[in-house]
Amino acid sequence: MSVIFIVIWLVMGMIGPAPAETGKVSQVVYITLTKACGCTLVVCQAGDIVVANVFNGARRGLLKRLDYSTDKEAARVYIKKYRITQAPALLFLDARGNLLWMRAGELSEPEIAAQLGKFGM
Repeated sequence: MSVIFIVIWLVMGMIGPAPAETGKVSQVVYITLTKACGCTLVVCQAGDIVVANVFNGARRGLLKRLDYSTDKEAARVYIKKYRITQAPALLFLDARGNLLWMRAGELSEPEIAAQLGKFGM
């Protein structure tokens, strides 16, 4: 019986990320709009600047930028799964695609940097 348990434990350990990867930011998805009404467009353009300031250097590799105006199908996957109701939206995901943190609407550079700091980044 203990052999079966060890085999199951080894197999389960090989499926999916290691426990250390769960809860660690693996990807950041940024959904924005380049075509929108005036007030929404202003908020999205401000978000673009904030995201560019925060995700530079080594952090740039984490970022996946989606423009709903030009790539609706790719953006819809995230919008539906994470129930996004406002643009822009910034999602921190772990290696399994679990949502760790999200902000929609007006984005704050200090708040995003603080959240990254909480995840050791």
